[in-house]
Amino acid sequence: MKRRIVCTVAAALLLSGCLLEGAAPVERNPKPYSAYWIKEGVTKESVLADWIQCGGGANGNYGYEIQQGQSNKEFFDGLIAHTNRVDTCMKGKGYVELYPRLR
Repeated sequence: MKRRIVCTVAAALLLSGCLLEGAAPVERNPKPYSAYWIKEGVTKESVLADWIQCGGGANGNYGYEIQQGQSNKEFFDGLIAHTNRVDTCMKGKGYVELYPRLR
C-alpha cells in the first residue's frame, strides 16, 4: 500500500513536470531576439528602434509570418533570408550578437 502511494506521487510529479524542471530549468519569460544584441552606451529603447528600422518586429522578435498559400519550404527560405537581413543590418549599426547562432 505504501509503495503504491509513493509510486502514484512520483508519477504525478513526473507527469506535471516538477521533477523535469530540476534537470533543465524552463525559461518562463523568454527575451525577444532584439535583447540579444548589445552595443556600448545604447538604451533598450534605442536597440528596439534600430531593430525595427532593420526590419524586425515591434515586439522585438523577427516579425516574419507565414503567408497564406505559402509552402513550408517557401516559409523557411523566407524566414532565413529575413533573419539574415535583420542580423546583417544590426551588425552594420555596430551591434554585437550576444549568443551568435551557427549559420
